[in-house]
Amino acid sequence: MKGKIFLLIRLLVTAAILFALFKFVPYEKLVSVYKDSKKGYLVFGFFIFVLCQIIGIFRWRFLLSSLGVNISIREAFYSYFCGLFLNLFFPSFVAGDVFRSFCISYRHGDTGKVASSVLMDRFSGAIALTLVALFAFIFGRSIVSSEGVIVALLILCAIAGFSSLAIFSKSFFRFLARAFKKKPRLEEKLISFHDKLYFFKNNPKIFAKSFLFSLPIQLLMPTGFFVISRAFDVSLGAIYFFIVVPIVTAIALIPITIAGAGTREASAIYFFSLVGIENSIGLGISLLNLIYLISMGIIGGIFYVGVYHKWLHSHFQPNKP
Repeated sequence: MKGKIFLLIRLLVTAAILFALFKFVPYEKLVSVYKDSKKGYLVFGFFIFVLCQIIGIFRWRFLLSSLGVNISIREAFYSYFCGLFLNLFFPSFVAGDVFRSFCISYRHGDTGKVASSVLMDRFSGAIALTLVALFAFIFGRSIVSSEGVIVALLILCAIAGFSSLAIFSKSFFRFLARAFKKKPRLEEKLISFHDKLYFFKNNPKIFAKSFLFSLPIQLLMPTGFFVISRAFDVSLGAIYFFIVVPIVTAIALIPITIAGAGTREASAIYFFSLVGIENSIGLGISLLNLIYLISMGIIGGIFYVGVYHKWLHSHFQPNKP
């Protein structure tokens, strides 16, 4: 019951933010922006987005194999894209991660290893995202003088540092786990799960390879935004997108709205406006990213209904851990 209430609240928050944005940026003006855009750039931007998802699939499959969970590219592709479909109905991108974890653990067992691969998949992406934004800011700080950007980067670095400590320091994690000392069974499960994550500290080469998968993803995402901006005749240099897009992406991951809708658009309008991009164009660029996400989710839904659901149940039986 609580889950349904929280989902309803997030749906209402998503709708409220989007409604406010369309009051701020008239719908007619947004339609005009899209009508006058150069469609070739929009198509190119979509293919860049798809490429990011494909690299993400190979990254996750590599992490699974490093933990001894070997799956085919086909299975990784199906579960990953079907997870994108679930993301369209739940806050942030947690639902998709839970779904792909469930599907693979159903097939191969060892839920802890599968879950740790998904968490490390997200973590390596977050570290790459933070470093891309940080280095871009160092080289392009003369372009961005806004305190908002600096504060956002500091928060991003602080979160990355805290997460690194929580994952790679047993003593620090055990200190955090004390918050659940009144629930010893939960505390024990958390510590047991952390032991599986600690595997990546003991095997730094594996984490380094995961980071090498993540880096091109986090470089391609700002590139995609830059390409889309060209469709609207924005002449802004690419370096600004490498500073701002990671921040916008991080804000969209906050589990407040469905698939980051609304929070992504509001933050994009704000950060793009700092360098003179018109609000209607800033919203148009961000909404295209949302449209790409929805497109990938629909493709994932088609895969799940038409192929993966039947394939999962007819070809495999769940392995016992």
